[in-house]
Amino acid sequence: MFVAAWTGIRFLGKKTIAQMTGYELAGLLLLATVAAEPISYKVPFKATIGVLVISLCTYLVSWMALSKWFYKLDSQPDVIVVQGKIDRKALRKTNINLPFFLSMLRSQGYSSISEVEFALIEPNGSLSVIPKSQERPLKAKDLELPTPKESICLPLVLDGEIQYNNLKYANLTTEWLHDTLRIRGNLRPERIFLMELDAQGGIYIDMMHDHIKKPELY
Repeated sequence: MFVAAWTGIRFLGKKTIAQMTGYELAGLLLLATVAAEPISYKVPFKATIGVLVISLCTYLVSWMALSKWFYKLDSQPDVIVVQGKIDRKALRKTNINLPFFLSMLRSQGYSSISEVEFALIEPNGSLSVIPKSQERPLKAKDLELPTPKESICLPLVLDGEIQYNNLKYANLTTEWLHDTLRIRGNLRPERIFLMELDAQGGIYIDMMHDHIKKPELY
């Protein structure tokens, strides 16, 4: 049963519990429960089949999660702080109260909301914080240096699809997007895996690569 459970867990991937999505954690908990039954009831064959079936079902859901329609179902972060202001609706949506959220910020090294530009609850439940430009580890305000406005990188194209809401948020048009892609080599949105816009107007584009050469790491 140890070997069966080990095989099932390896089949699910290399994520730690803190990195797992809801469906992966549910599959792992069911897998552990089924794998432990033979210790009491001495029926390892049925439990082994159960472990494999649960692993396969969880893997199939993970495979479905690669589809575009799944992105908004279980792969979107919740933006809690936007330009230094707390979104109460987003906080309630994540079932996190304000004191607990403040404790999460403190655990990241931020003692006050005034230091935070953006804060997001990622799909795996972890907190990501983008500090204000003058609240980074080496604070520019201590050196009296001017800093550019801090913001979050906006995905303009995601997995071949134009993100119209983000274009609108950045006060950009679809025509601007197509002009930018034409200048960069007549690129087509459907062939772009990720296109991001940073706070300074810089553009990052990652195409859909058919094959990427990678070194072997140990």
